[in-house]
Amino acid sequence: MENHLKHRSAIVVLLVFMTVMQSCENVFHNDRLDYMWRLDSVEYIDGVDFDGVPCDVEKKSGCWFSFARNLVQLDNRNSYFGAIGVLTDNGDTLTFDFSMCDKVLNLDSELKKLGIGSRVSDFTVVTLNCSKMVLSGPETVLSFTKW
Repeated sequence: MENHLKHRSAIVVLLVFMTVMQSCENVFHNDRLDYMWRLDSVEYIDGVDFDGVPCDVEKKSGCWFSFARNLVQLDNRNSYFGAIGVLTDNGDTLTFDFSMCDKVLNLDSELKKLGIGSRVSDFTVVTLNCSKMVLSGPETVLSFTKW
């Protein structure tokens, strides 16, 4: 009887362990993308920023993008702006969707300060490795360093 109980306990522990390991496997589906990235520069493809001012490349400081599973969090410490949006990772493209952030003050202008032209924006992944990321959108190219 005692061996039978030990056998059952071992099976239960094994099943719990396998379930935990399976769920952990799906937490970060893109290890190279996840976590925190510092926005280093915004390059304007047409040589003009969102306000119509001539500008090729704008250096950035204090701007962060954080990725976790299907979320993207933006943080601009210069203007005390923060927002969380939905991230869709299609492998070679990323879609940022901030359409549900209706209560965020000055959302559109703050997104533009970070090189994002609209509440729903697609970016092609040009470079993504353990230390650098470059995303190319219809109007801007964003360059990041992993934090």
